[in-house]
Amino acid sequence: MVAYHKVNLSFSLLKVFILLGVSSVTRLSAVTQSEVQTICSSPTSNPSFCYKFFKSDLKIEKLDLSDTAKYLIHHAQQNALDTHNQLQLLANSTTDKHTKECYISCSKYYDKALYSFGEALKDLEVNNPDYLNVEISAARQNANDCKTLDLKDVFKPDPKLIMKVDFLENVCGIVLSISDILPKN
Repeated sequence: MVAYHKVNLSFSLLKVFILLGVSSVTRLSAVTQSEVQTICSSPTSNPSFCYKFFKSDLKIEKLDLSDTAKYLIHHAQQNALDTHNQLQLLANSTTDKHTKECYISCSKYYDKALYSFGEALKDLEVNNPDYLNVEISAARQNANDCKTLDLKDVFKPDPKLIMKVDFLENVCGIVLSISDILPKN
């Protein structure tokens, strides 16, 4: 009976050490505070948005750098799709020819951004941070071009639309910062 308790106690201790070891390894692979500091202080990031984003989304704290980039790209992709659809609705609902053209033009920029996000996910999958950087830069530029080249010509652009464009630019800034510190092949 004593031997049984010793074996049971030894087995229980072994399980505890394994669980502690697994959780330590898992935690080591998650983005560290130092990495968050590096990402958010990068020239491509908006620091206040970046820190707020990392603090507000609990899903991110368990992800490593690559998975964080993937998560953010999916987030940006969904934002781009929503914005693209909103631009198309606005184009269809306006009677002013010039405003319609501006919304259609922005919609085309968002088509390009959506394509770039798809390519960025492929680059991330094959661990190619340099091309990831190129695709995310292109997506970010498309969002910025929509805002600065086209929406500025709309008499009163929807403030929520401008917020979506800014959000996309900010998320892309974080992914660009991550791409700079991802390990290269």
